[in-house]
Amino acid sequence: MANWVLNWTGLRRLNEENIQNLESVPGIYRLSYKAQDTNVYVFFVGKCENIKEQLSRHLSSEIEKNVCIKNYIQTCECYFRFAQVSDEDVRSAGQKQLYKHYQPSCNEIAPEGDDNITINVT
Repeated sequence: MANWVLNWTGLRRLNEENIQNLESVPGIYRLSYKAQDTNVYVFFVGKCENIKEQLSRHLSSEIEKNVCIKNYIQTCECYFRFAQVSDEDVRSAGQKQLYKHYQPSCNEIAPEGDDNITINVT
């Protein structure tokens, strides 16, 4: 079994300014919202070839097709964290493990990935 220790960014507000300051790197990410109890909860986990581009797509009401994600972004204070991951197999495994850990409400299908690759989810 391969164990990967990923370098996660801190929690950042999901807005254009924070996204524009990102590099165009591949990775895995999670979207969160701040609830009325002031806790932050993950509502979506994803993987992509370009973090900057993918997060911008989520913010675009014309491009984003996932109604659940749109609803959170339009009605809540939302945040993101990501880890740069170049290896596609590690990205897939990482997304699957994040999905199992957080059980996010906006992922429409369970992601596939190698169970023999583990990552740190925090």
